Amino acid sequence: MTVIAEHLRVAQLQRLGLSQALVRLAAGDCVHEVFRGRCLGPPFHVYHGARVPEGPQLVPLWEQDGRACGVWEDDGGLAFVEFSIELPDAFELVARTEQGFWATRFDFLVECEVSGPLLEAAARRVGFRFLERQLDAMDEAGSQVGSFLGHRSWLKELVAGIDRDAHEG
Repeated sequence: MTVIAEHLRVAQLQRLGLSQALVRLAAGDCVHEVFRGRCLGPPFHVYHGARVPEGPQLVPLWEQDGRACGVWEDDGGLAFVEFSIELPDAFELVARTEQGFWATRFDFLVECEVSGPLLEAAARRVGFRFLERQLDAMDEAGSQVGSFLGHRSWLKELVAGIDRDAHEG
């Protein structure tokens, strides 16, 4: 797999049609404090010797705790992926739209116990339209999201629905 050249990364993110807020975060401009240390580029390890998954050309977004997030184009359109820099071939396709990708990031922020008002402000800042739906779905799921596997299954289903709705709207 190839990684887009570092000096072309921001231009490629723009070419892919990603929001200004996501591009700014990937470039290292912290658009809201809840993203600092969590969803903020530029990535380091991907450009300094870490392996990346096999597949289309990766445009990395950022890294955190040995995990990297990026996006590539394939036959299905955009694919947001996450992988361990130590085990890149075990990558996970996490979303097919930016809105679906934000659902995965806001799920992480909820797990980090970021308060509701901060979540709402951050969602407005990045244009995430499905925060209320996500929080309501989490409340409805209750104990289903209490286990790792249950939570993972719930999140995949939520993201798939958000991806569908984002494509239609």
